[in-house]
Amino acid sequence: MMSHGGRTHSLLGRFLAPAVWAAAALASGAAVAAPSDTDPGLSPFALTVSDFAALDRGGPIETGMAVLGVMSFVLLAVARSRLTAARGLPSGLLAAWSLGLVVAAVVPTDPLTVHLSGSAYVHRYASVTAFVALPLAGLLLARRLDAAPDARRTARGLRLLSVAALTGAVVMALSAGPGDRELIGLVERLLLGCEVVLIGVFGHYVQKRIRAS
Repeated sequence: MMSHGGRTHSLLGRFLAPAVWAAAALASGAAVAAPSDTDPGLSPFALTVSDFAALDRGGPIETGMAVLGVMSFVLLAVARSRLTAARGLPSGLLAAWSLGLVVAAVVPTDPLTVHLSGSAYVHRYASVTAFVALPLAGLLLARRLDAAPDARRTARGLRLLSVAALTGAVVMALSAGPGDRELIGLVERLLLGCEVVLIGVFGHYVQKRIRAS
């Protein structure tokens, strides 16, 4: 008869990565579908995901962000217990990503205005923290996983996605400042795409380690 710990181990091995990928797909789908759901006349290239979320409080964007944040916390808890490479600074950065998503989902920004309220600043800095923390965690994880022969492909994927995400974050910052928000929505969606794939790749690797143990 399988023990309670054995059943938990089996369930984690079977469902962890699919759950993380499902949360990532939900968040990505909500970000892509937001313009048509909110106002087809608004441009997804000119407005950020947060702009659309502010116009549809409690809608699919905020729900998707919250679900992905919670699933990232679950992944972090499992990774810390199963993967030495995830401990220390990578864990702190993954926690910052997870918490940043949840806070950004719960605390709204202001819809389509340049005059930000206090909650909008909280939302902005939570989002920035999440955007930057995850690719930094990816780079650290890639460096640590390089030493493991069975993890080199994962390390390459994490490194590539992390560099792409950090590049997107820099371009987005330039767009938000001197670029006068030119194509900021497009850049942000590409950045988010890299990051949700990154967390999915990491989730898949953690699941493989659970099954192998």
